[in-house]
Amino acid sequence: MINKHRMLVAVLDFLDKNESKLTFAPALLGYVDSAQDTLARIGSTQEAQLSSSEGYTQTKEAIQQQVIGSMLDIIRRAKAFAFVTNDLILKQAVNYTYNKLNKLPQDSLIDVCNKIVSDCKPKVDLMADYGLTPAMLEAIEPELAAYAAALPGTKQVIASRKTATAELKVLFAEVDHTFKRIDALMDIISAADPLFYQEYKNLRVIDDLRRKSSSNGVKTTGIAGVVSNLETGLKQAGVLVSVVGTNFSTLTDAEGNYTLSLKEAGVYSLKAELKGYNDYEEEDIEVNQGEMTTVDFDMEPLA
Repeated sequence: MINKHRMLVAVLDFLDKNESKLTFAPALLGYVDSAQDTLARIGSTQEAQLSSSEGYTQTKEAIQQQVIGSMLDIIRRAKAFAFVTNDLILKQAVNYTYNKLNKLPQDSLIDVCNKIVSDCKPKVDLMADYGLTPAMLEAIEPELAAYAAALPGTKQVIASRKTATAELKVLFAEVDHTFKRIDALMDIISAADPLFYQEYKNLRVIDDLRRKSSSNGVKTTGIAGVVSNLETGLKQAGVLVSVVGTNFSTLTDAEGNYTLSLKEAGVYSLKAELKGYNDYEEEDIEVNQGEMTTVDFDMEPLA
């Protein structure tokens, strides 16, 4: 969506620089102003969406890594004691590595850490020779509390991103509708000023790269878009995107892009899947013959 926004801004910049040529249609300047207004709202929504998400995510991840680091120090000492004394119950309780802790769902990490601390407390005096002290077990508690406090903020950002994504969808539909009106009015000047008209049309083609003709002149029909991580805003690779009820499917590339070519126009449903994320589904996607319909969306990590 960010690339689409930039391309539309480029089209409007061109029209703005050639404002004196737009007087042939009284309504045209009004539509240009309306499109500029909508694009400004799109830009501010995208900027707020990404900046707030990155800030919260970085805070949460920093606290998470601090918790894991402190917990691993406790685990190493408790594990050494358990192996030497053959304490099978404690050995099982502290059977965690960095990878295991890092892959735990957010709420589960807190539960696991609290249980490890609880299991170690009754035997902490016996583990003094292994460097585990009551102070270490007490020190982890405020870190866990800080991490727990950060989670609602992150979840709130995720909810905000969902709202913003829906709002952006409406705004892009609105600006697309305005540009169709501008396109129709620009056709009026195609004969009187063909060079100016062609420059405009070239920018509109750049704006809609997914609709360009292939090298053999045959236009592609299908769905294309960019997939992002709802929590971080980063492009999401490796997502399986498929058209429901068909054999058409593909994986997103390193930049989160996907393209699905279809045999014919129609109304389709899209499904996206990735391990560790909620499935994404969208229905009633209208695909026109010879056009690529754009569907950008976010994947939400499992809680």
